[in-house]
Amino acid sequence: MQYGSLHRDIHFETHLRKLKEYKVPVAVYAWVRGTSIADMKQEARDFYQRAAKFQPTFWWLDVEEKSYHDMRSGCESYRQELKRLGAKKVGVYIANHLYRQFNLEVEKFDAIWIPAYGQNNGGYEGFNPTCTNRYDIHQYTSNGRIPGYKGPIDLNRLTGGKDFATLFGTKVLIEEKPSLPETSLEEKPVEGGLKTLKVFTLNTAVYLREKANTTSQVIALLYKGNQIKFDDIILNQGYLWAVQPRQKGEEGYLAIGKITAYGKMK
Repeated sequence: MQYGSLHRDIHFETHLRKLKEYKVPVAVYAWVRGTSIADMKQEARDFYQRAAKFQPTFWWLDVEEKSYHDMRSGCESYRQELKRLGAKKVGVYIANHLYRQFNLEVEKFDAIWIPAYGQNNGGYEGFNPTCTNRYDIHQYTSNGRIPGYKGPIDLNRLTGGKDFATLFGTKVLIEEKPSLPETSLEEKPVEGGLKTLKVFTLNTAVYLREKANTTSQVIALLYKGNQIKFDDIILNQGYLWAVQPRQKGEEGYLAIGKITAYGKMK
């Protein structure tokens, strides 16, 4: 939305109006540049005035530079002012290398979002933030790719601290958990007894996609503990993909693990 108070993003209204038109829930963020407590509060008021009409699900403080000698008290004043104005949920996006230095009162924010890229090759390779274990969103690359967008883009993953509905104000369509024993993989008869579905219990959040491809359209975000029914496994992009039968003969694809090959595949 803004870089400090004076630099207003010229594209945000176009983006937000279009997202609202397509019923995509939106959150907003502002780069914090206050140089005093009064300045921090003014930035919060400008931020709120610009964004409130779009009814964002979350308000984020983007903390990536030391603009005030005491960022802890400055950002807390910013957060309090947003809450006073009516912002329901206020989170903080804090640079991994500045987390300890700024020592923000992170426990008072409604969510924590941390960038930590590792190799920054567009995918998540297991590199996590090193400043803390308590965060809700991990921004893992600035070189991601998505269909319909030509350039690189930031990609993020939810880490299980807050669910999708809390962060984005809407629930993802996922299958209800079946009443099954707590096992990681088992067989269960399908109606008619002619075929069996296997059930995979997730130990992390994973996207269910329209194709067995990490850039394919997302059908749903499935959470840790969800038990996913599937009837086949295929290989692609170095992953094992569970194939989930869906309504009207359609299928969903879920990456359930990386391939460890004892030879070459063609």
